[in-house]
Amino acid sequence: MFIKNQSFKDEETLLEQLFDFSLGKPSTAVQHMISEIDKEVSANEAFQKYRATLTDEEDILELDAEERNIRLGEQLMEIYSSFLVSDNKLFGVKDDEQIFLYELDLY
Repeated sequence: MFIKNQSFKDEETLLEQLFDFSLGKPSTAVQHMISEIDKEVSANEAFQKYRATLTDEEDILELDAEERNIRLGEQLMEIYSSFLVSDNKLFGVKDDEQIFLYELDLY
C-alpha cells in the first residue's frame, strides 16, 4: 500500500500500514512490543510446529512477519483510539495526543 497522509481507526488499515512501516524504524515502545511478541511466538508450540512444516525460506519469513504484525496490530488497537500517518511517520492517537510509533525514510 502506498503510504500517504491519513487518519484511520480500523484494524485492517493498521495492518496494511504496519506491513509498510515494518521496513522503517520503530519507536522504542514498538521495539519492546515486537520483542515480547517474538518471545511469545517462539514459545507457542502449535505455531512452531506449523512453521516447521514450511520448507521455503520466503514462506517462513512471510509467516513470521504476518504473525508479528497481527499481534502487534491487536495490541496497538487496545492502546490507541485511532492512528495517523503524517510525513512518513505512523502515530497512535490516545486522548488527542499523538504518540510516535514508526518512521519510514523514503529518500
